[in-house]
Amino acid sequence: MRFKDFFSLKFSQIDISTLVLVFILSAFGLVAIYSASYFVGSESNMQYFWKQMLGLVSGVLMLIILFSLRKSFLLSYAEVLYLIGIGLLIIPFILSLIGFGTSRWINLGIFQIQPSEYMKFLLIIMLAKVFSENRRSTDNFGYVFYPLLILLLPAGLVFIQPDLGTTLIYIVVFSVMLFASGYRLYYIFLLLAPFITMLAAFNSWVFLIWGLLLALVIFLNNKNVIFSVGMFLGNVLVGVLTPYFWSVIKPYQQQRILTMLNPRLDPMGAGYQVIQSQIAIGSGGLHGKGFLQGTQSHLNFLPEQHTDFIFSVVSEEFGFIGISVILFIYCFLIIRWLGMARTAKSTFSAMLIIGGTAALLAHILINVGMTVGLLPVTGKPLPFISYGGSFLMTSFGLVGLVLNGNAE
Repeated sequence: MRFKDFFSLKFSQIDISTLVLVFILSAFGLVAIYSASYFVGSESNMQYFWKQMLGLVSGVLMLIILFSLRKSFLLSYAEVLYLIGIGLLIIPFILSLIGFGTSRWINLGIFQIQPSEYMKFLLIIMLAKVFSENRRSTDNFGYVFYPLLILLLPAGLVFIQPDLGTTLIYIVVFSVMLFASGYRLYYIFLLLAPFITMLAAFNSWVFLIWGLLLALVIFLNNKNVIFSVGMFLGNVLVGVLTPYFWSVIKPYQQQRILTMLNPRLDPMGAGYQVIQSQIAIGSGGLHGKGFLQGTQSHLNFLPEQHTDFIFSVVSEEFGFIGISVILFIYCFLIIRWLGMARTAKSTFSAMLIIGGTAALLAHILINVGMTVGLLPVTGKPLPFISYGGSFLMTSFGLVGLVLNGNAE
């Protein structure tokens, strides 16, 4: 095999506006991390800033690699790449069983890697191939069986690590790509219905109302009585078994979900992060307190301020104007990438773009949602801005996939 069989150096086709906006966000991230890790009279925490600089270089290399990979190679070796990803997800479990490391990370000595991060774009490549080659009609419920199996294997492994946040990212990516492939919205509703049923089961009245709504939607959209009854009874069974599912979830994850509904349920425990985050965001006002002037971060009230809650640091120091600029850039990127998907040369290319866009958008929504208290604290960082080498490489890798899909 020759180099050109794997790579095509098509830099003249790269979308410059995407690169400019991504580097602006990354620069903003470096400023925010510098501030979040800065404490008067101490230089020890500046390691986060310099490590992020190194992660930025690694991320650019990852972008170049995934942008330069030939689509013919990705199509031919999608299954191999997917199985390599599954293997990487299994390795941490083996290492943890023999007493080396945790069930999430692979320790390589000088640095660690988190396989679930890299599985994101391997999953996108595999799903892009399946949806571009699926011969079943999108009006057929069976259209989803093979793609769903492809999702469930990595999602199941990541869920039992446990990493609920990344599992949700996988589900969002799958759902968006499934919808973009032309699959009926009604069937996607049926796939997501069990998750809604589990949430509704915590309140008997909500569960009753949801059950009536579910029955109405199912029986109005499907003339097959056996199928309709089966789907309805299946959801009822999920609701009945929800107490068991709840007992399987780790106690700290249970507390996060309960705290999402009422952060002041445990103001000094699980709700502390959310409350301090809301205080930081609210105290920023219109213009913010100024660079290095945030009291919540520099007085160490805000936990995980350089990673999960970096959005709160930006809000406090740069105010509504600062976060509006960041959100505007994100919105512009998403809209531009969706435009790329509409004009893509092939279904596979369009799916690569849709998958990368969905993954980054899910991270943005989950991170911002948890910092303002609308979603549980799942530990998902903000793309290009939060500290984290593995995640920064993944973010740039997703951009590489998007730009690859856009190139000829």
